[in-house]
Amino acid sequence: MDRLLARLERRFGRYALDNVTWYLVGLQGFVFAVTLVKPELLEALSLDPHKVIAEHQYHRLVTWLFIPISTSPIWVLFALYFLHTMGTALEGQWGAFRYQVYWLLGAVGTLVAGFALDAPIDNRYLMMSLFLAFATLWPDYEIMLFMIVPIRVKWLAYLDAAVLLGQIGTLPGWQRIIPLVAVANYLLFFGRALLDGLGKRSAEAGRARARRRFDTRSAEGVRQRVCARCGVTSADPAIEFRVCDCERCGGKATDFCLPHALEHVAPEGDAAP
Repeated sequence: MDRLLARLERRFGRYALDNVTWYLVGLQGFVFAVTLVKPELLEALSLDPHKVIAEHQYHRLVTWLFIPISTSPIWVLFALYFLHTMGTALEGQWGAFRYQVYWLLGAVGTLVAGFALDAPIDNRYLMMSLFLAFATLWPDYEIMLFMIVPIRVKWLAYLDAAVLLGQIGTLPGWQRIIPLVAVANYLLFFGRALLDGLGKRSAEAGRARARRRFDTRSAEGVRQRVCARCGVTSADPAIEFRVCDCERCGGKATDFCLPHALEHVAPEGDAAP
């Protein structure tokens, strides 16, 4: 994917618009302000494949991108602010061309799913794919949830991914392909990295299990030493041991703690030093 994007960027990169996120934020804010006065405008801007084909309302192919994800002023302000944060960060990381390719792939995927099923579709999955991309590149970025609780975006991304998988599994019939196709841009951009990450974590887990097995076997293979006189064991690392195989031990290797080893090797009748 990176090689293909590099070739396309060399050929078409000069046509990319700079700061396209500002246009998206501005148009969504404008649509929200207008729909406060004329709420019926939302339906006229939404993506309805039947009306595009039957009534030739071709503006719907584009205007659905500019519908805000909420009708609440507070949530819209937060959503537009976060859209600006995510969009400018991704555009700065990828460059204008790749960022717009990401948007285009998500939009085309949504359009294809909508027309294939002849079902109205909004832009929430497109916004979700943008958020997943941002959370993948900056997982530790913190936002203030409800303006109070700091939370890293990776946890919200896990929640979004769980909701997405749930919808893929529970939506009726062919409608379950809608969220999958709409976030295909994310899978195209990050699928290889995600698979490599899973493989790396799996390999690390396998090495960790192998180390634990080796440590267990090594621990089992180490003979615990016991003093033949007092019974103290090598479980206490402060105890020093010596081995003796003299005639008094019958020529058999025998463990003694250091004090009893000195006492053992001392001549009979003499005290250990």
